[in-house]
Amino acid sequence: MSQTAEAGLPPLYAPWLREVTGGPIPGETKATCDHCVMLPSPGSPPDAVYFHPATKCCAYQPDLPNFLAGRILNDADPSMAEGRASLERRIESRVAVTPSGAGSGGVFKLLYGNTPQVFGRAPALRCPYLTPEGGCGVWRHRPGVCATWYCKHVRGASGHRFWKLADKLLREVESELSLWCLAELHTGAAELANLAPERRDLPDVSELDGAVDEPRYRKLWGEWAGREAEFYRACAALVEPLSWERVQGICGPRVRVLAGLVRDAYENLVSDAIPERLKLGDVRLAGTAEGKLRIAAYSEYDPLLIPQKLAAVLGYFDGRPTEDALAAILSEHGLSLQPALVRRMLDFGVLAACERPGAGPFPIL
Repeated sequence: MSQTAEAGLPPLYAPWLREVTGGPIPGETKATCDHCVMLPSPGSPPDAVYFHPATKCCAYQPDLPNFLAGRILNDADPSMAEGRASLERRIESRVAVTPSGAGSGGVFKLLYGNTPQVFGRAPALRCPYLTPEGGCGVWRHRPGVCATWYCKHVRGASGHRFWKLADKLLREVESELSLWCLAELHTGAAELANLAPERRDLPDVSELDGAVDEPRYRKLWGEWAGREAEFYRACAALVEPLSWERVQGICGPRVRVLAGLVRDAYENLVSDAIPERLKLGDVRLAGTAEGKLRIAAYSEYDPLLIPQKLAAVLGYFDGRPTEDALAAILSEHGLSLQPALVRRMLDFGVLAACERPGAGPFPIL
């Protein structure tokens, strides 16, 4: 895997995010798709969280905005053949296929939103674009929700925050650009006026082997009915040449605000600075491994292993100046905590910035 994340991002999105951050995005080398780190292996802790081997993290079905659907249909690379065929079958079925994009459908949304602990663990919700070998069939043109998700982060919560904000940014861009494509191609009015917002994500009878409502479908698509793939390709052609500056102009102020948040999160992601005051973060003991405590803070998927001697002194980070806390730990326990270790605990949420002096004692693990 590349040491920068751009190499793994969809080619449409990579230059846009590089423009937002102003610098190279560090690669998430702990999250490996070919050798999934969320599957158990010999010697793995039995009480840790794992994914199902048939799905890994792809027990999730994304919505494809119209322009990404067009890029998938246009990509003749053999590695895209299975994903492209899956999308073509979806279009042919006319289920959850609208001018704004090829959706996951209301059945998936209903199950996914109402089933506890479903992510990564439900083979029945396996992504339709996942190949039999377990690879992503639309990898080069996958949507932002897939392109920005990692189970583990090199910089812990700092990486998680950056990618979550990048996800929000790309979701907003996808929504606004797909709408812009509808306006440019003079279609989609019936889709936007079709249902009350609270009913948009409910299952349609066609998803349950019922008949497609032909009059409604033709009204949705207008003159493009029967030419859905051609429409998606036209959307892809509209978006292909857009610069990030043009994207911001099309998408409006919300995207500009989100881009600013992503930029701020990026600055923190590449920074080694340590706050003047620290406190214990919101943590829980997730078990033990290798004679160390497995501490979960920002994510149950990415705990941090901490020696018990280190855990015993974390209460010194109680809002006092960080230098004083480190000096007290060294004086009273003989432990010299290096800045890189302190920053790592901060990144993973074991420690948190404390702006208010005298915040009072925090419990020791």
